[in-house]
Amino acid sequence: MAELDFDRAVKVARGNVEKLVPKAKNVTLEEAMISSDGKLYEVTFSYDIDREDNLFGVGSDNISKLASLMGRRREYKIFLVDADNYSFRGFRNHKEK
Repeated sequence: MAELDFDRAVKVARGNVEKLVPKAKNVTLEEAMISSDGKLYEVTFSYDIDREDNLFGVGSDNISKLASLMGRRREYKIFLVDADNYSFRGFRNHKEK
């Protein structure tokens, strides 16, 4: 295995957040680690997603603002990056430990 480069792995993972979840907002790096077998970087990002089924109209009053916030959810995903060649390998849901 080559020398570890977390910055490069995080950039690859972040690029795939933007590509696969184009409506993600407030993307935040939560965690970056190497898998126990040393073959993958596991990079966790959280981000806000607006619900598609939000039935509230867009307006400038406080109720519309509150409805907009309630129609948003925070997601956590682990993005997998190959530790040898930094290719994107996939992603999975983050599960609380």
